[in-house]
Amino acid sequence: MKKTLLIITLLLSLIPVAYSEGKLVFVSLITRHGDRAPFANIVNADYKWGTSLSELTPIGMNQEYNLGKRLRERYINQFKLLSNNYENQSIFTLSSHTNRTVVSAQSLLVGLYPPGTGPSLKYGSPAIQGRFQPIPIMTLSEDSKLVSYPYEDYLKVLKKHIYQSPAWLKKTKEVEPSFKKWQQILGNKITGLNDIITVGDVLIVAKAHGKPLPKGLSQKDADQIIKITDWGLAQQFKSQKVAYTLNGELTNKILIDLISASTGDSKYKMTYYSGHDLTLLGIMGTLGVPLNESPSYASHIEFELYQDDGNYSVKIRYNDQYIKLPIMDKDNSCTLEAFSNYITMINNKFSK
Repeated sequence: MKKTLLIITLLLSLIPVAYSEGKLVFVSLITRHGDRAPFANIVNADYKWGTSLSELTPIGMNQEYNLGKRLRERYINQFKLLSNNYENQSIFTLSSHTNRTVVSAQSLLVGLYPPGTGPSLKYGSPAIQGRFQPIPIMTLSEDSKLVSYPYEDYLKVLKKHIYQSPAWLKKTKEVEPSFKKWQQILGNKITGLNDIITVGDVLIVAKAHGKPLPKGLSQKDADQIIKITDWGLAQQFKSQKVAYTLNGELTNKILIDLISASTGDSKYKMTYYSGHDLTLLGIMGTLGVPLNESPSYASHIEFELYQDDGNYSVKIRYNDQYIKLPIMDKDNSCTLEAFSNYITMINNKFSK
């Protein structure tokens, strides 16, 4: 992190300071993977997912593919940021180490550059059947903290800052009377909110796949468990300190991407990070605009960089809606310098 902060400091001096919005010249994209099988099973429910636990499902592939199609409409057809046909090194894609994020990235990129846009051989025949366009995807190591925080380290942060917080303890007390009933119905151990989140994850996936509720579980109870699950995941990132601890590195990497694009040091027009719900929760929490519920499958954030006569401005979108930081004007925009200073302020407050 210290090396990252030094790079930011050096790059800050190169940013033009005037405000203007003009042509879109760069985007940093962050996505959550699509629909997946759950991480665990409910003991008393005979659910079959058609794939291994935690792996991307065909529904998830389709969600990411459709997102890629929408991004093609925006960044190729509307804004002309990317070329109609893929150009080498125009997009840098980086995924966490999991299969579901890698396959999500593959699916999105097929939507962005669908069959028919790929290269042809000398005499016009497609290089690959259907003129499919392969696009490189880089993956991070399992211990990388850039896109996905290592699970054991993540739990340590939560135990230190979240599990004994007033909000967490209050919610636990509110729902504790239902623990025994839910445990008897579902067959899973339920002694705290984390156990509810585990079974809630299964119920969320089951709902998406049109599967029946476990025998004996009412719709009211299922809805309550899902609501607690969404609340619990979002609550972990309400603390800006926790969000920064878990995702400050990626937030700073995005800032470096934006600055590098403005100074001409980057050859890319888009950087794409394929991550998880915690990735998006962490970024929004770090920025000081925490989400109230867990991001849905294929949720996405775009950091858009605009240029006009050498001056640069930034806009941020979450699920197709612009978000407003304290430094932004009525058009949900700010200078790149103001955004850089805002992230630097957050770094100074929380980095050690």
